[in-house]
Amino acid sequence: MTGFKYDRNFLREHYDSILQKNYKTLLAGGNGRIDFTDFVENNVRSLVVLIRLTKDVGQRISACIESLKRIEPDMYFYPQQDFHVTVLDVLKGEAGRQIPENISQYIDAVRECAKSITPFEIEFDGLTASDNAVMVRGFYEPQLQILREKLRHELRARNLILDERYETFSSHVTIARLCDKYSEPAKILSFVNTPVSFGKMRVKSLEISFHSWCDSKKKVLCELPL
Repeated sequence: MTGFKYDRNFLREHYDSILQKNYKTLLAGGNGRIDFTDFVENNVRSLVVLIRLTKDVGQRISACIESLKRIEPDMYFYPQQDFHVTVLDVLKGEAGRQIPENISQYIDAVRECAKSITPFEIEFDGLTASDNAVMVRGFYEPQLQILREKLRHELRARNLILDERYETFSSHVTIARLCDKYSEPAKILSFVNTPVSFGKMRVKSLEISFHSWCDSKKKVLCELPL
């Protein structure tokens, strides 16, 4: 595909820049939110198109989390069933948001886009960290970029609201969030800089989900094959 901007080199530089940008803050203990556990349980909801991870990739990430727990046991750790790659934040998270009455129109729009996308691979290789989260790095084939572009175009063409928080282009998986301060920031930096491979998965379907920010509370509205 010509014009594939988000190749492996671009994404590697992006993930590296997240760590570099937050390096000093992270080394000073990070910027956790003490109310994070309550935040997970509140009524903020969003409408999202996402990709669920395969069992084998999920198990490797879960094993990595177990190692991370030994360094920072007080973080919020995502359970395996909540691992996901965000394809598109269709309706951003808002307190009290309800499933839109015209949800069938959103599902039809996503279904139409999914029809034209063939299955594609995402490779999960390495970690990065911001001032308050640890993430798995994901590297994807051009079909994901095409899918995102098609979704944005189709939703707007049908006059459906699209208010994604920011234009998503990565394929990371958030696996842990900081609730207070890192007790061992130097060890966290060493941990995320240690090479680790979680394998590849072939994306064969999409999920439309109405969920909380951490995906801890969700209603799966539809699963669509590619």
